[in-house]
Amino acid sequence: MRRSACSLAVVAVLALSLVPSPGGAAEPDRSVDFTVFRDGAPIGHHRVSVRPDGDRTEVQVDIALDVWFAFLKVYTYRHRSTEIWQGDRLISLDSRTDDNGTAMRAVMQATPDGLRGSGSAGPVRLPADAVPSSYWTPALTSGRPLFDSQDGHALDVTVRAEGGGWWAMDGEVKLKLSYSPDGVWSGMTFRLKGSDFEYQPRIAAQAGS
Repeated sequence: MRRSACSLAVVAVLALSLVPSPGGAAEPDRSVDFTVFRDGAPIGHHRVSVRPDGDRTEVQVDIALDVWFAFLKVYTYRHRSTEIWQGDRLISLDSRTDDNGTAMRAVMQATPDGLRGSGSAGPVRLPADAVPSSYWTPALTSGRPLFDSQDGHALDVTVRAEGGGWWAMDGEVKLKLSYSPDGVWSGMTFRLKGSDFEYQPRIAAQAGS
């Protein structure tokens, strides 16, 4: 009798372990940490920390790039921003950028009339479903309006699928970026001022060094 009771208890535990949790499958961790390469040499990092909290998500972006010629630093870039999302809509953004001595700022807030705020170029008015150019979310591949997260201005770009998880952005911004099958940002490449830039996940970059 005791043995049968134990067997039933084991079966019950196994059965419960097979029942899906009320929330369904766990969301993937969308935080990323890239090493940025210029012409094959590492020049810094681009990190995105994504912290879900119920139906809200806080996103912290930290970019630090330095280009050296011999022992002289010839270019530096710093960008930090905080985004708050509710579901798939951005409800606020606050960013500061130092592009080799040129300061930029963007402060955005969701209102009943869409995203409103100010950027380095002046007041900003954008549709409610606009997506910032922080690249971490595949929402920017869905045809929604895009804006520059450095200064808030609307971007004149087109985005098209290239296969294998890769997307090409053309127009005011030209680059290629990729997402994993579960929608996590996994890479980016672009050419700027005669140099080739590539984003590699930090673990992969360290393994290849």
